[in-house]
Amino acid sequence: MENEKPKTEENAAARQKAMCDLIVERAASMMVKKAGADIPLVLDRMLTYAAAQACTMNGSPHTAAAFRLLADKIEGGVFHGITGEADTHARRH
Repeated sequence: MENEKPKTEENAAARQKAMCDLIVERAASMMVKKAGADIPLVLDRMLTYAAAQACTMNGSPHTAAAFRLLADKIEGGVFHGITGEADTHARRH
C-alpha cells in the first residue's frame, strides 16, 4: 500500500516516542525530587505547558476540541488498565 511507512520509519518513530516518554517521566521525577513539587502541581505545569504549546501551534479552538476528545477517551476508560478502574468500576473524584 502506498500510505504505509517502511518498517525503519515505524521503528524510528517508536524509538522517538519512547525517548520522549522517558524524558517526560524524568522531568516529572525532577519536579518532585529536586523542586519539591507535589503531583497535582506537576500535572498542572505539564498540562499548562502542553496546552499553551498546542494553542500556539494549532489555535485555541482546535486545541480545546482536542482536549475534549482526550477527556472523552479518559472518561471512556483509555487508562483503566493502569488505574485499575476496569476491574473495580470505581470512580475517583
